[in-house]
Amino acid sequence: MSIVVVEALVMVVLAVMFAAVWLRSREPGTWLLAIGFAVASGWYVLSDLAPNTGADIDTLPERVSAAAVGVAILLRAIGVALYLGWPPGWMRRFVLVCFLPALASIAWLAVGGVLSHRSYHVAGLLPYLGVAMLAFERARQEPGNAHGLLGVALLTLPLLPFALAAAGVDTGDLRYYTGVAVIAFGMLVLTVSLLRRHRALAREIERRTEAEAQLRDANQRLEARVAERTAHLHELVAGLESFNRGVSHDLRGPLGGMAQLARTAVDAMGRGDATLASRALPLIADQCDASVKMVSAMLELARVGDVPAQRVPVELARVVESAIDEVRLAQPEARVANVRCSAMPGVLLADPVLLRTTLVNLIGNAVKFSSDADEPCIEVNTTVDGRDVVVCVKDNGCGFPAELAPRLFEPFFRAPGARQQGHGLGLSVARRAVEAMGGRIWAEPRAGRGAELCFRLGDALSGTPVSAPA
Repeated sequence: MSIVVVEALVMVVLAVMFAAVWLRSREPGTWLLAIGFAVASGWYVLSDLAPNTGADIDTLPERVSAAAVGVAILLRAIGVALYLGWPPGWMRRFVLVCFLPALASIAWLAVGGVLSHRSYHVAGLLPYLGVAMLAFERARQEPGNAHGLLGVALLTLPLLPFALAAAGVDTGDLRYYTGVAVIAFGMLVLTVSLLRRHRALAREIERRTEAEAQLRDANQRLEARVAERTAHLHELVAGLESFNRGVSHDLRGPLGGMAQLARTAVDAMGRGDATLASRALPLIADQCDASVKMVSAMLELARVGDVPAQRVPVELARVVESAIDEVRLAQPEARVANVRCSAMPGVLLADPVLLRTTLVNLIGNAVKFSSDADEPCIEVNTTVDGRDVVVCVKDNGCGFPAELAPRLFEPFFRAPGARQQGHGLGLSVARRAVEAMGGRIWAEPRAGRGAELCFRLGDALSGTPVSAPA
């Protein structure tokens, strides 16, 4: 078996392999490479039928043989260009210019023209040069895919025949050496294809691994959120149960008292004792007033939770002054000796209704629990922490144990032993108002010197300090 036949068989194998790649993965250009290597293998088998007999291609067998070589080169070059990705801009124009001489030469031979072997070889090998430049450009854009090595191989193909001729190799033997080079080029393209697919597969595995990690994180966050919502729902249910118990307890007392007083008044009227009946009626009215106040407090608590907060510019000093006036009017019997206020930011971004509700309840709570002090004193202090504003209301009343601080804002909670009257809803209203504005509220005992209730409003600073309210 001659060398030419062996080379032809290897090219057939390459053609089959490129066809398999095309059928399996649809790699761009591989079907053209398969046809190009098939044409080249046929030419190698039949090349002895049209040997070069002179300097020119002037016979029909020579024209057919030369055209087959040119077509095989064009198919392989176009296939590699498609495999690398057809370029835009100036690179596209450069590649097309390199293809034109080969196309023109094949067309000229097809119409019976005569060309010299040397000029035809130059024109036929120029497509390799254009695609080599494209390979180098892709190597610059996509390092690591061995496109640079492919470019070197593409440059070697057009230069090898001239280098061998310059070295004194017989013209008839050039096809043996160029056949080996073409086979090596085909194997290199297959290797580069496998390498590129391997890198693409590695990227896909990495992408899927990252996606799985993100999915796990999302599931964990979702589970944490579900657990948080579940805990919140349990807390709400527990709060509702506590709320129901508190409502039942606080309403049962006044209603039971009113019922008993009403029966007493009815019995007295039946006996003709108008004096006893007249004494019972004011007590019934007091019990009704207490029940109305508790229902009003519950309605306010519900309203605060339902109304959406509006962040608008609010002058804090005026809101504080208005809240103090409302507390004094609502508790005329309370001993309010002094209310001191520190300098405050001129304007806050807050809901004016919710802010006033919060201050009325905090200041009212301070007034109520400091009324038994020798010299009742209340302080309203404001501090600025970055863009946040913290407002604290201090009193010098009886205070509370530190362990009760988390429970002070629960509905209907009253500290054990507290002598002051109330339904335990004021601080709950304040907490819901602050939370509706996106803030946080807390209580701090002052070791026998009263209590300090504070709330923080985030990103609320919108003005400059002004004098404290009168």
